[in-house]
Parts: sequence; structure tokens; C-alpha cells
Amino acid sequence: MIRHAFVHSAVAVALASSAVVATPWAAAAAENGPPEQPALTELSTGGKKCASGAERPYVGTRPQLSAVLRDPEAQPVSAEFEISWRDGTGERQVRSVETTPRRSGSEVRWSVPEEVPAFTDVDWRVRGFDGTAWGPWSSDDGRGLCGFVYDTEQPAKPSVSSPEYPDDQESWHDGVGSYGTFTVDSSSDDTVSYVYDFSGGKQRTAEPKEPGGPVELRWMPKSSGVHTLSVRAIDRAGNAGEPATYQFRVASGRTPVARWKLADPAGSARADAEAGGRPAEAGGAVVFGAEGPVRTGVKSAVRLDGSDGAHLTSGAPAVDTGKAFAVSAWVRPGQVGRDMTAVSQDGAGAPAFALGADAAGNWSFALSGGTAARATGGLPESGEWAHLTGVYDPVERTAGLYVNGRLVDTAEDVAAPGGSGALQIGRALGADSGGRNWDGRIADVQVWDRVVVPAEAAELGRRAAVREGHWQLDEAAAGASPERDGRQPMKLGGNARIHRDDTDCSTDPECVPGEIPMVGEGHLKLDGEGDFAATDGPVVDTGDSFSLAAHVQLDPAAEGRTMTVLSLPGEQSDLVALRYAPEEQRWELTLAHEDRAGAETTKLSADNDWASSGEPHHLAVVYDDGADEVLLYVDGHLAAKAPFHHNWRSTGGLQVGRASTADGWSEYLHGAVDEVHAYAGVLGEEQVSMLSAGDPSV
Repeated sequence: MIRHAFVHSAVAVALASSAVVATPWAAAAAENGPPEQPALTELSTGGKKCASGAERPYVGTRPQLSAVLRDPEAQPVSAEFEISWRDGTGERQVRSVETTPRRSGSEVRWSVPEEVPAFTDVDWRVRGFDGTAWGPWSSDDGRGLCGFVYDTEQPAKPSVSSPEYPDDQESWHDGVGSYGTFTVDSSSDDTVSYVYDFSGGKQRTAEPKEPGGPVELRWMPKSSGVHTLSVRAIDRAGNAGEPATYQFRVASGRTPVARWKLADPAGSARADAEAGGRPAEAGGAVVFGAEGPVRTGVKSAVRLDGSDGAHLTSGAPAVDTGKAFAVSAWVRPGQVGRDMTAVSQDGAGAPAFALGADAAGNWSFALSGGTAARATGGLPESGEWAHLTGVYDPVERTAGLYVNGRLVDTAEDVAAPGGSGALQIGRALGADSGGRNWDGRIADVQVWDRVVVPAEAAELGRRAAVREGHWQLDEAAAGASPERDGRQPMKLGGNARIHRDDTDCSTDPECVPGEIPMVGEGHLKLDGEGDFAATDGPVVDTGDSFSLAAHVQLDPAAEGRTMTVLSLPGEQSDLVALRYAPEEQRWELTLAHEDRAGAETTKLSADNDWASSGEPHHLAVVYDDGADEVLLYVDGHLAAKAPFHHNWRSTGGLQVGRASTADGWSEYLHGAVDEVHAYAGVLGEEQVSMLSAGDPSV
């Protein structure tokens, strides 16, 4: 029950007290103590702590008042809430309500009535009643009232401006990897925060220094195109205003500020520069004309021997390391397990940054700012090419290292490296003014005055997958099915045969079509009793990245057997065996760490029921040597992946339908296989999906 009073004096409290009708309780003590005075710390207004005066909370809806009430004898306690405010004539209005009894120590709540006006200072207090005696008000003994203001007005739509990315709807502005400052302001002086997102990304909150003040948002685009900033103001009551949408156009990222392709003719004394850099003078242990990384557009490299003369220097800084920057290079170490620098820039007694390899056997991107920082990861291999990219982001205060286009480590809370010395290729400044000289090859050094974003790093480190074999399995002659481009044929063993459905049912209504090939005009049929197909020799270099793929259809009659689809044998073990595992009815990929019987293996299993017999499926194996990772795809989707590193090469031909075991050839496949592919390099998920769909353009 709500009680109303129009009060001009302190009589209101007495009237409210006298209005109570005593109610007998089930248990009464001989000497009853009244309920305790409610603690202000246990009172809240709409979930906000009790406060009054200038600190009183603003609420966007009529709030629920809550209090925790206690009785010394643990008697049930009811609450009397009292609220008061002054109306438009200045007359004080008081409303009170008594709640039903609750267990001592419980929270009691009351929602304020609809008649409480907006934009008015409202005060409230509470006390407890144990059925015999009233406890003191929460405001007694000068403890003060709780208060609130009911605010129903939304804040104004904010304004947005940016000098780097203006909302001009016509021009394209620089660019991917470059930060812009966006100033957001509201004309509503009670705005306490702004909720925003860029192009539908993660929603974030920014708070002004003073209510109603502006905020500055720093943001970096990671892709070109039309982007939007959506932002709305939030006032102290939690009311959200209408969103402002700020649209701007982002261009591609700026090109490098310096680049040394290191593709100069053999016998050159310096490396020509592009993109504004200065030529780099070569030391006496630099040899031009070495071969660059295969399956890239980089054809040439320099070879260095790790001695003091193994370096090139431009004699000038390439970039301001106090701001955002990035550096990349193709590198091929001649040895591992010692500190070697591919690219650096001199700082004050130490390199401002150094990109290379460390003595612990990791790739490394080190910075020597106010606090030295280092990002490390990946496994350098002697004689193997890798692409390194180091990125410093001064806004996020991070240093990131990418290996072959993948982020392997990020150092946090990194201060800007100091110094403005010369750029060095193949060495880094040390206590003796040089050192950590590179042993091996270096190619295509690039430096940017911005952040290189993940998609760009991936493209820089991309090595194209090159098809080394495609067996359509549509035909056979002299016991072999040809490779599409005339390379090694797939020889048929046992009773293996190419099945073609040449049935013409166009004129016979009772004609029954034969078995339809999975892809194209035919597929390979295997009976599981010694049938197989194989090339005479290796089809890919398994010491580097490679990919294998095939369509397969198991015969339902053989679903209880282990059957191998593809394998790559060595002398004593299969490096790769892709098989059907009947126990779990799943596809399983096994890779041997060594070429010996009983060698340790890495095993992957598809984590779903994609191995249904009688249905065609597409399987793909992708080994990424740079990332030391193997991936298993089923029907165009990534089904499993795992770390894998090995130091041996398959020496046998590609096997279809069987595996090499301790007892000889076994695990013969009963079913059909079609469209076998082999690639040097890493197939991406999109390319695997295209193969799964039978797209011949991959």
C-alpha cells in the first residue's frame, strides 16, 4: 500500500510511523530489539549505489529501490520505503510503502510509482519492522538520504570528423595500415560515454574527460574500400541517443619507402634501391646472382658467408622507427643455432630493430626502445627459404613477427625504438660497431612507414602452389592412366581398371545406366584384393611444402576394413598415409617422423562422420613446411590440423589404394578413386574447396 502525504514540516515522519498497525508474529522474544539501521552500502537505486546531492545517480527508467534488512533476533523483517520530491509549486510530496516480511538479511525491493516526475531530485530512505518494533531510518543520525533523478531525454546525435579520413564521399584516402584520428563530440552536456564500432566490428566504449566533452578514437583500416564509423552518445542515465554514421573511403596501403630486390647482376658492388631508398654498398663477402626462392616472383638473391664482410648498407636510415614501420625479407640461412641478422637499422649503440634468427633456433624480430622487446617463433632450417615480416605498431604498442605470412608471435607493451642510423642488410650494430652477420641468402628487402596488416603479410610470404601432377583417371592405355600434362603416368596394378559409363540409354526406355563416374568420364576401380595404381617415382619434393588431393568412394561391403587412399613411401616407412579407419569410421592421416619401421608418427582424424561408405568424398592433405603444420581437408572443409616437422623425404612413387607396412604392401582399397592431384606448395582452403567441387582450373 502506498501512502500519500502533503507535508510542510517534520510531522510527516510521525504520521508515517503512527500509520503502522502492529501485527502479531509467530515468535516473539520477551525483550525484543528493533531491526538494525539499514547500511547505506547495502542500499541501491536501480542497481547504482546510494548517493545524494550532486552524486545522486541519473536513471533512464523509474528505478527499483533495494535494501538489505537485518534483525538482531533474526525475526522476519518488512520494509517501509519512503520517497519524497518537490512538485512544480515547490510543495514537498511524500510517498511510502510497506512490503511483506522477508527473512532477516534478505534483499527487499520496491519499484517507485509512475507518478514520480522526470528531471526532479527524488530522495528516499528505508527502515525495517519486525512485527513488534520499528528500526531506525537509514537516514537517521545524519547518515543522509539516497537520491536519484529520472531522466527520459536521449542525448543528441554526436558529430564526427577526421583529418586523415574525411567523410567527403568522393576521394580515396591513405590508406590500409595507416592510423586515423576520429574526433567524436556531442552537444548534450550530460554525455558520459560513446559506444562505437568501425564497419560492423567489435563494439567499444570511449569516455570523455568531462561529461559532454569530445573523445578521440584512433583506428587503422586493414582493408581498402568504403568503411563506416557508427557511434552513439550515452548520457549519465544510460539513455542512448540516435547513432551517427560516418562514411569514408580507404585506399590501398602506401608502397614501401625503400626496397632492395638484391637482383643485381653477378659481380655488382652495390644493390640498387627502389621506392626512394639509397643504393646499398656491398661488403667484400657479398655475392650477387644467387637463386631466389622458388614459386615466387623473386628470382635472384645475394649470398653472404657470415664473415665481417657479409653485409650491405645504405648509409642512411630507411624509416623513422619512432613511428609505425614494417620490414620484410626472404631469407635462407646457411646454418642455424646462432644469432644472425638479415635486416636492421642502427640505433644508439644498438640496432633500433633487427630481423633475423637467434641462437635459440627461432626467427626473431627485436626492438631496442625504452624497453627492449623481442618477438620470436618458427623454426629456421639450414638451406630452406622463409619469408620474415616484422611490424611495429605504436598505437597498440606491439611488435609482431610473421613467418611465411603467418603471425607467430607478438611482443606487448613495446616502446618506440630510438635511433636514426643507417639501414643494414646482413648485420646488426653491436658493441664492436657491427656483428651478427648473416650466413646464407637474402632477397627482396622492403621497408614501410606504416603497419603491414595480416592480409598483406600473408601475400608477401605466399609461395604459389604449382601443380606437379593431375591424373584424371578417365582412360588407360598399356596398363597406365596418363598425367594431364604428359608427366609420369599412373600405372595400374593387380586388376585395377578405369571404369567408364558408355551406356547409351537415349533410345531404350528400359535401359539401366551403369555406374556413374565421380568426376569426368571415368574413375579408377579397385577391388581391395591387390589392386592399386602408382607412379614410378616421387611426384613432389616432400622436404618442402606439398599438397595431395583425390576423390574417393568406398564400397559399402568393405566398410569394416582399414583401407588406404593415398600414400608416399620411403625405404622402410610411409611418410604420408591417408586412410579409412573402420573403428571410428573416420578418415585418418598418419605421418612418420623418420624413415624406419616403428617410427613415431603424427596422427590426425577428421572430427566428424564424413567417411560414410557408398558416398563420394573429397580428401586433401596439405603440408606447410614454413609453418611446420599439416592439414586434413574433407569435402572442401578443414577437418583437422596438427604441428608436424620431419627431416626426411619420400623416395617412392605416389601410391593410390595401398600402403607400405612391416608386412609389405597392404590396406588395399575397395572402391573408386578419381581426380588425383599433387602440388608443390600449400593449397589454400579456397583452392581445396574448388578441387572438391571438381573445378579443373586449380
